[in-house]
Amino acid sequence: MALLLAAGAVGISLAASAQKQQPGAIAPPPRAELGPQRRRISLREALQLAAEQSPDVASARATAAIAEASVRRAWTAWQPDVTATGTFDHTNGISVVDFRPLVTALGHPELAADPRFAPTTIVAQNSRYATLQLNQPLLTPQGLFLPGVANSSAEAALRGFDEAREQVLLNVARNYLALQGLEGLLEAAREAEKVALRREQDARARIAAGTDVEIALLRAQTETSRARAQIANIQGQKDSTLPVLEALVGEPIDPLPARIEDFGPSGEEAASPWENAYSVKSAIAAANAAQKSVRLAQFLWLPTVSGIARENYNSNAGFAGKDWIYDLILTVSVPIYDRGVRYAQLHEDQARLARAQADLATVRARARSNWIGARANLVAADAVLRQSESQSQLATRAQAQVDASYRAGVATSLDVSVADQEKFAAQSTAAQARAQLEIRRAELAAAAGRLYESSR
Repeated sequence: MALLLAAGAVGISLAASAQKQQPGAIAPPPRAELGPQRRRISLREALQLAAEQSPDVASARATAAIAEASVRRAWTAWQPDVTATGTFDHTNGISVVDFRPLVTALGHPELAADPRFAPTTIVAQNSRYATLQLNQPLLTPQGLFLPGVANSSAEAALRGFDEAREQVLLNVARNYLALQGLEGLLEAAREAEKVALRREQDARARIAAGTDVEIALLRAQTETSRARAQIANIQGQKDSTLPVLEALVGEPIDPLPARIEDFGPSGEEAASPWENAYSVKSAIAAANAAQKSVRLAQFLWLPTVSGIARENYNSNAGFAGKDWIYDLILTVSVPIYDRGVRYAQLHEDQARLARAQADLATVRARARSNWIGARANLVAADAVLRQSESQSQLATRAQAQVDASYRAGVATSLDVSVADQEKFAAQSTAAQARAQLEIRRAELAAAAGRLYESSR
């Protein structure tokens, strides 16, 4: 009995010294705060902020505004052209017409004093000229067809902006939901750390009572070290994802606790919901613009009719005896043959139309495959979440039973360690599956062009 008591005392002293030397007993360093104070907002608010102030969305909006400005340029084919010019001319080549010597030579000297035969100045030494001209198009093929081409092109650019915004919002949703998933993993790791610390206390108490050996304490400390390493790893992933979300949204934010987001109904395949995708709408508008460009090229043979109103001022009255002279002109220009430029333009526009139609078919097929894939991923993610939650519940019950058996002395510390690891793995898998399910919902909404509308 004396030998047993001495051995127990030696074991307790060795366990205490091992506890001081184990790195698992060292608490992890406190987390340093990252950047400015972050505002905690919901996913819907984050999507609204990204749609309003994201730099990527602003860049896409500016690109669409450039295309919209081309519509105004197309309507200039019907607007008048008004120009005003003025000239001052000082010359030494003065031109004067004098008929008095001719009249005298013809034997009529008395007419030389007639004011009608006074000298007429054609070009004075100092002359002033001015012209005010208004050119109003009355008929032009560009005016008839070019605004339609510009409108369709602007529509394609606007739908392209909507698609770019949809992709930015999808990235916001992915990062936001990924952060929620990491928060779930962090909670599971912290729970594993608490359980491991409790195991350490139980092991110390058992060793002090002489009912357990040092290996139980070592296993508990190993589990504590593993849990803290996982906490540090997950926290690092979270800290590296937050700046990405900040860059997408435009300000520092922090996600709220995980909850189910409503992105609207998923729709049925028979209703072709992928046709509402902005990429498809943009391709349709681009094909319409190409079709209208072909129509414009086919009607370039139409004449161009314009009316011109011109007012001229000449400081030299000349033979007309007027300084101000106006002209009203009607011009008709009929293109007969322009070295084949019209035909070359027609062939080029037809080739662009064929490419736009092929692009539309490709975009439509890709949108359909994206929607079908997103729906399949959503169904699979839902099934994975259900199984993961069931597995987590079973692992929790198994851990409780193993813990009770260990306290009753019918289970070993190894059984407890395995049960703890399985519970943490099940909880982590459930948290990841929950985040993946929400991400799949956002992807399905984006595939149908409903992510931005649902955020509103």
